[in-house]
Order: sequence, then structure tokens, then C-alpha cells
Amino acid sequence: MKITRVETIVLAASLDDQAFGFSFNTSAARQSCVVVVHTDEGVTGIGEAFFVSGPAKIVATYIDEGLTPHLLGCDPRETAVLWHHLYSMTRDQGMKGLAISAISAIDLALHDIKGKALGISVSNLLGGRFRESAKVYATGLYEPLHIDDVESALVEEGKGYVARGFCGMKLKIGYGIETDTRYVEALRSAIGNDVKLMVDANHAYTAAEAAQLLPMLEENDVFWFEEPVIPEDLDGYVELRGRSRVLIAGGECEYTRFGFREVINRRAVDILQPDLCAVGGFTEMMAIAAMANAANLTLYPHVWGTNIGLAASLQAYAALAHTPQRRYPHEPLFELDQSPHPFRDAVSEETFDMEQGYVSVPDRPGLGITFDRDAVDKFRV
Repeated sequence: MKITRVETIVLAASLDDQAFGFSFNTSAARQSCVVVVHTDEGVTGIGEAFFVSGPAKIVATYIDEGLTPHLLGCDPRETAVLWHHLYSMTRDQGMKGLAISAISAIDLALHDIKGKALGISVSNLLGGRFRESAKVYATGLYEPLHIDDVESALVEEGKGYVARGFCGMKLKIGYGIETDTRYVEALRSAIGNDVKLMVDANHAYTAAEAAQLLPMLEENDVFWFEEPVIPEDLDGYVELRGRSRVLIAGGECEYTRFGFREVINRRAVDILQPDLCAVGGFTEMMAIAAMANAANLTLYPHVWGTNIGLAASLQAYAALAHTPQRRYPHEPLFELDQSPHPFRDAVSEETFDMEQGYVSVPDRPGLGITFDRDAVDKFRV
């Protein structure tokens, strides 16, 4: 089997009156770079890159001109060989960020091909399933941009997640100590004490500022404090982790096993959050998961994007070993994005519906989904 073509598809859609804000930016549109790898045996694989730092066409161009020449004519089943070749050819300026997100999309597509060729799911390809479904929490609760009473809107959104059966929800903070306090207290009061509440500052604070929030977060039984400081500030993470009863989480802005080595060795966080579509794909996610398991650290995948990234993340999630192994093991939580996304479901013929707080892991070959070209045509750039 040989790779004959690598196709990039850029998708975008305006959010209009569903635009939202978070600590350092606003989102008036959703976009994605989808990759389809074609082979001479007619088996194709799909992948998606997690990239929010500019137009998705930047990733597409990088794949088209920087990576594709290294892939044509190669055996797509040699996933590790191809990953290391792509990384070594780009590492001088590509150890983090765009380059690794691009490689991630390729790696997902190659694993999709390998699974389809063998007739097994990617999770089985990775060593087997520790679980068949994911216990999900809702990611949403951004600041809506077209609503005057933001606090009331967040409260109603949170109550909706409780009614639908989510085990927890993640609130965006990072707007300042007073505003964050109002949002957290209002939401905790509205949803009660039986539902997990997590907060995510998207690295809005210094360690000193973040420390001021810790007593309030503890009082409101916040489960974890995500990205309190910039990802480069490992000392800040270590400092906060030593001062907080609230778990400290982070990792969506880190890349590859090499980037996570120091995070793990310094025990900078309680919860690691690599994103499959950014960290380097399955090849790196499983390497990081092995490192985390050896260090006895919890790993909850960060998940963002379309059903392609979601299906792939569910496959990786199913293959995560219990940390630690015990008679009644702790099951990792899974992030289910609920923020506005016009084409999240359009990319696949299958949908992911939550039932009683869980989403099933696809058991069909490869990623377990079918790319719906007709449905995505109206979103294609």
C-alpha cells in the first residue's frame, strides 16, 4: 500500500450572534483544517489539526508544501516511521505549534488507514480498550458577546447542562478577580453541589494573581483550575500546585513527548491535558500517556474541533491505561465541547449523542466515522 495523494480541506463558518469571548480573545467564526490521505488500494484516512492561532489555511499550506512531499509513495501503515521522519525534517523550527498540529492531522489519517486496512478500530490498534464509553463533562460557558446580562446567560447555560445529565462543566474565567468570583459563585449556586465545576483561565494570570483566586475556588468546590498561567511558566504551575487544594490542570498548549517531559518530571500539574489534534497525533499521545502512567499522573484529553477530532480522541481515550491500576479504577473524564460550531457534526455521517452522561467509543474500523463530503461542501473555503 502506498500514499498517492494528501488532500487538505479548509472549513470555516461565521458564528454571527453566537460569537463568544474568553480571557484573551473572541471567536466570531469556527474553522478547521481536515486532511484526507489517499492510497493506491482505495483506502483513505481522515485527520484534523487543532490550530487556533490564525486562518486554518496556514496549516493546509504547511501540509501541502512542507509535509506532503515526504509522504508520497510511502507505506501509510508505517505510522511511527513516518512520524519520526516528518518531525526530524521540521524540528529545527517546528518543535511546537503549527508544525506539530499539521503532523497530528497526518498521523490521525494514517492510523485511520491502518485500522481500516486491518478491519479494527484505532483503539484496538493501540493495544485494546480499557473502556467502551466516556464519562463526559461539558465545555462551554464562554462569555456570549451579544447578551447584556452575561452572568444570567451563564447560569441558564449551566442549568441546562445539569438537566441534560452531564457529570460536570467547565467555565471560562480570566476576566479579573472580581468578575471571575461573580461567575463562579453564581454558577455554583445555580447548579448545586452534586455536579463537578471546573474553571479555565486560558493562561490569563500571573502566579500571584492566580493564587488570589484559590481561596474562592476552594470555597466553591471547584474540581480543577485549568491553565492558570502561561504554558512557559512551569515554575508558576509548580508554585500554584503547592499552594492549592484545587487540582491544577494544563497541557493543551504543549507538544510532543519532548515538551511534556519537563511538565511530568517536575510534576507541574495534577492533570495533564494533551490535545490529540495538536500534540502529535496518536503516536505522541500514547507516548505521553505512557510517561504519565509511569509517573502516576492523571491524563484527561483536551478535545476541541469537529467530529473527526472527537472520534479520534475517543479512540485514544479508550486505550488509556488506568492510573493507577486497582480493583475499582478511576476512569478519566472526557471533554465534550458544547460551544457553538456550525459544522462540528456535518463532517461525519455519524453523530455522537450522550446517553445518561456517557458517549460511546466508535467500534468500527479506523476512527469509526465516515467523512461526509456532501455535507461539508457549503463550509469549504
